[in-house]
Amino acid sequence: MRKNLLPILMAVLLQFTGTFAYGQNVTFPKPTTEFYVNDFADIIDSEAEANMVKINLNYENTDEKPQIVVAAVQNLQGLDENKYAVELFEQWEIGNKEYDNGVLILLSLEERRIKIEVGYGLEGAITDAEAGRILDESLDYLSSGDYSAGLENIFYRVTERVNEEYGYDDDVIFGDVDRGNVYSNSSDYGALFKLILLIVLIIIINGFGGGGRRGRRRNIFIPPIIGPGGGGFGGFGGGGSFGGGGSFGGGGRSGGGGAGRGF
Repeated sequence: MRKNLLPILMAVLLQFTGTFAYGQNVTFPKPTTEFYVNDFADIIDSEAEANMVKINLNYENTDEKPQIVVAAVQNLQGLDENKYAVELFEQWEIGNKEYDNGVLILLSLEERRIKIEVGYGLEGAITDAEAGRILDESLDYLSSGDYSAGLENIFYRVTERVNEEYGYDDDVIFGDVDRGNVYSNSSDYGALFKLILLIVLIIIINGFGGGGRRGRRRNIFIPPIIGPGGGGFGGFGGGGSFGGGGSFGGGGRSGGGGAGRGF
């Protein structure tokens, strides 16, 4: 009996010590007084920060009160980006508790990673594939070191998806925010990216049909690369549900969905 209990006790002990070490070694930052933009890496310019805060303030006037929060950190303190993002989402309680409609945009400078973490209530509007596509359209900014423009572009794209989900008027939510400069460059990159993918697909499909005898024609599915909702690649799914009582945000929970990319 004692021999059977020993492995169980050891497993329980390791679980508790591992959790204790995790809590001791990793310190998550508290949100800034603005809450919506948390620039711990000093990479976001003041105009971009003001624009993102302004949009969230407009959301406060809606019934659903969604929240899109940006966090830029120096590093992930040795954690996987998914664990870090979900834990930060939990501690900050992003989104309205009633709708679980928060979104966290997390950038880590040292690891050169960008992550979109989506609350339960918005997982239908911002799927893993859609989150990946949004990130892909901003990678040129991030890889060139223009982190502020990259984050701003990601934020605006996420805002559009949230507006579409709840039927908000873009003109009302964006207000006097000027998206022109950020959008003009990213849209060119996104169109080029989709065109390259389409060409590669055509080459692959033509390769299947070349040479040999006539045979039965194969039906090959071509994904909708160009057009609304097309493109994108699945993200790093997390798991679990978190939440609580709104000490920072509105008490929202992370659904573990979203996407992550390196730049």
